[in-house]
Amino acid sequence: MCWSELPDVLLEEVYSKLTYKQRYYCSMVCRHWYDLFYSSKVWEHFVLGERTLTRRRMRPYRNSYMYTLSQYKAKMCLDRVGEFFKKITIKPISDYYNLYAFMTVLSAFLEFYEEYPMPLLHGFHFNFGCENRGFSGITVHGTGGKILEELKRLLGNMKNLEELTLNQLLLDKKEAPGLLESVLENCAETLKVLEIVNCTKGSYPMFYAGMFMSLQKLIISPQHLSSDVIAMLASTSLTDIHIVQDRHTDGVAPINSQTWFEVKQMSPRLQVRLEARGGTREEILFQPRAPVTSIVYDSPYLKMTPDAVMMITDHYRKTLRLYAQKGLPRTHGSRSFHERCDGLVLMLVRQCPELRVLIIRERISSMTLLLVASQAKKLQKLYVRQNAVLKKTDWPKTLEWSDEHYADLKKKSQSYELLQKEISRCMGYPWKLLTDKEFEKLKI
Repeated sequence: MCWSELPDVLLEEVYSKLTYKQRYYCSMVCRHWYDLFYSSKVWEHFVLGERTLTRRRMRPYRNSYMYTLSQYKAKMCLDRVGEFFKKITIKPISDYYNLYAFMTVLSAFLEFYEEYPMPLLHGFHFNFGCENRGFSGITVHGTGGKILEELKRLLGNMKNLEELTLNQLLLDKKEAPGLLESVLENCAETLKVLEIVNCTKGSYPMFYAGMFMSLQKLIISPQHLSSDVIAMLASTSLTDIHIVQDRHTDGVAPINSQTWFEVKQMSPRLQVRLEARGGTREEILFQPRAPVTSIVYDSPYLKMTPDAVMMITDHYRKTLRLYAQKGLPRTHGSRSFHERCDGLVLMLVRQCPELRVLIIRERISSMTLLLVASQAKKLQKLYVRQNAVLKKTDWPKTLEWSDEHYADLKKKSQSYELLQKEISRCMGYPWKLLTDKEFEKLKI
């Protein structure tokens, strides 16, 4: 089958994987491909990057070029395919003028027509580029000013959103009020997923999060939570709370355990996920007695520590179902048994009987993996990097093990093939060690 014989469904899928410039070049091949260029499936997700819809201009008094947003391109794009957008994502952009110009054009487009010009739009994801790298190092800026005014105007023009993301705004406390007022007016009954991470520099409770009656999933940083906010959320239809922190998150105190106890009584279906991401070096802020079902480390600088495991086993032993270390580590991994995480992993598995998914990126011995697979009765998924597995038998023989059993463990620990066969038998499905590339592609 040649390209001219491919069905439209496959061609639309190919188009959706291409960049905007590549789509334009493909549209000039033939009339049929030109028509597919304007297919609704091709333009379901619009992503604004650093050079999207820009043109090159000569810098005055300098022998170099700069890329500025072309308002003509932006207007043509919205006029031709804007009605097909289902999701708009704005990535972190270092040129704040281009960001401001695009939001101005998009707001004007939404205000120009009497009928709402984007009836399919259900998701808006705004990630502010708060970091700028220069000769003096990294500087961090908040939003504020004209960009904040334009963002509020844009949110006020969007209707019937189901997903909304506002990350890294880093506003002052006096600028935060009114940020979500317009969203509450237009999307109070439709919004299902809300992500607000580091909207302010310091502690600022986001009471608006508890006013969306159809909200099902909330991703929020700890400085936007308080006992009153948690109580409001428990009275809604919310089922998932992700408490996320990164290197821009300010240190705050956790919610008291009595509040979490009352929340569990009011909303027994509520599940909490604690996550550290974005290159942070700070340990996760544990919430005492919260209904935590998932703990995720998505920062390469964090390791499993005895204090963290003790907190987990003390507060979440009956609820924890997922423990994950995502990505590759950027910390020293010792080969010594007493400095590795073997004992902590085995303690976690023994103390948390409801654990279903375990993802470990740190160095660990093959014998420890055999013990984990045999002792974790409810464990369904186990992911480990092959480059992090040491073919060692560090564990001493216990009174519960016979000589034959201990010899069998030592034998299977010295071979990756025997190790994978034994764990496959314990897990009940073909299990294998992952390469670093496969491990990085894991999705939770």
